[in-house]
Amino acid sequence: MKSFVPSFAVLAAALFLTLPVARAGDPIPVDTEKPLQVVVHDNIVPRSRDSWTSPRLEHDRYLEIETAVEQAMKAAGYKGKVKVTQFAANIPESEQRLNLFLYRWEKGLESFGASFTAEFTMEAVLVVDGREYELGSFSARESHVAMGGPTAEDYRPAARRAIDQMIEFYRNAIAAATPKR
Repeated sequence: MKSFVPSFAVLAAALFLTLPVARAGDPIPVDTEKPLQVVVHDNIVPRSRDSWTSPRLEHDRYLEIETAVEQAMKAAGYKGKVKVTQFAANIPESEQRLNLFLYRWEKGLESFGASFTAEFTMEAVLVVDGREYELGSFSARESHVAMGGPTAEDYRPAARRAIDQMIEFYRNAIAAATPKR
């Protein structure tokens, strides 16, 4: 008598078919009345000539991104509570979670003297009811005069600009997926 041993491929296919999958064109079901948990993953690589990228300023970067996210969500009219947290172990699960992966947030090469340029790059992944929606990567650059050298607040406008791009991209994706009447 032969015994039936399912192959790994069959098991993987069966598991894949049972997972909830978001199809292209489906609107992302974010409820702006419900709380949104924003988790910041600081993956900034330290640069030798930019103290802002050093590990000792990770908390300062978190405070600046927290302020930028809160300002952007308020300006966008998000009605629910927005809670921004730093990535760590044992973060409680949330129905709606926005993961922001920060990859670049540094002084630009164009910075010289009082002229300051900040460069920022992040990736955004939205998780709603266990489904992941990759919103994409967003980059921004912002230049201004920083007399006396740059402070933590001088880096925030670049982050805010990238967050605004993410919100605008999300709104356009929703508008395109919504059926016309």
